[in-house]
Amino acid sequence: MSSIEWIEAVKPCLREIGEEGRVFPKGKRVEVVFTVKAENFLLLRTEGPGDINEATLPESGIDVPVIQPQKLMAVVRRRLLQALRAYRDSGADLREFIEKAKKLGFKKAEEHLEKGWNCTIQPPLAQSGEKMTDVGMDGYCPACTIFGAALTEAQYKEAGGEMSIGIKTRVHFDPAFATTRKILPETHNKVSEGTLSTTGGALYTDIHVMPGTVFIGRVTMHDLTLPELLAVLYSLATIEEIGGRAGVYGTVKVNLLGIRCGDLSVTSALDLADNLAKEGAEKPSVVVDKLEDFLKKQGFKPISNSDVLSLVKVNDKEGVFKELWRSSIDYVEQMHNWVLSLKSGKKARRK
Repeated sequence: MSSIEWIEAVKPCLREIGEEGRVFPKGKRVEVVFTVKAENFLLLRTEGPGDINEATLPESGIDVPVIQPQKLMAVVRRRLLQALRAYRDSGADLREFIEKAKKLGFKKAEEHLEKGWNCTIQPPLAQSGEKMTDVGMDGYCPACTIFGAALTEAQYKEAGGEMSIGIKTRVHFDPAFATTRKILPETHNKVSEGTLSTTGGALYTDIHVMPGTVFIGRVTMHDLTLPELLAVLYSLATIEEIGGRAGVYGTVKVNLLGIRCGDLSVTSALDLADNLAKEGAEKPSVVVDKLEDFLKKQGFKPISNSDVLSLVKVNDKEGVFKELWRSSIDYVEQMHNWVLSLKSGKKARRK
């Protein structure tokens, strides 16, 4: 199936740039199933060394490693930010979008007009006793409008100190479940440099997921425009690392397999992994073959990484990423107008 065919199949679940009421969901969603194959010894944990994220598949009763949805969300968002910066660095002119964001009241836009656009994910900070989060996010770029942001008067002056606005994510990941439990406790030695060393804390044990382990993932995307959908798929398909100490142990390969449009979801990552585990599917090629066959029966259209990469060229100044920025500014402008209508209504009620 060509890229044009699967795009046509999901168009009923997409919104249009400039379409009225984009900030209000219609309920339709695009559902995508993918696999994540461990290319290295992965560290999948939320605690310290010696811990691993696992879950019991309810039907097969097997304990398997899990990639938590917040991990998938974070790595896909960071990947999109990398692509947006690459688009910026290609010489693309973002000034018209930044100027529009400034007029709408986004405070970061003033800084971006002087220093150039950038949006960053930073940990929460405490300043003068006041809790501050999302200080690096601008609130108006594609990463913020797709994956969400918290806007206070520090980011958006139309909030005026009277209200805080949360842009909710329109991308929802399932946990990604492995189909088998291939883990390995490994003892490591902390490295020191020089002629002196100390003993007592140099050895530690981590639990790794074995290379070749396949995870089944699923993501649903709500009320996206076509450039937004392509940007999310591109970011997902080009993930290269995940988990703890990702630069050393986190190498993965993501493969997109199936996509569908509908009012309701028809499957979940848990059910897909459980069914494959019951059948003893472990080899990556077997997992993919069985998944593709099942997804076809469920009405999914085949999709591949190459389909998406052929459509999304980050360095194309007039391509998908320009439309992505148009889509983002259109979204926040509609949000802005809605906020103003709320505030004017509140003032009217006070009178």
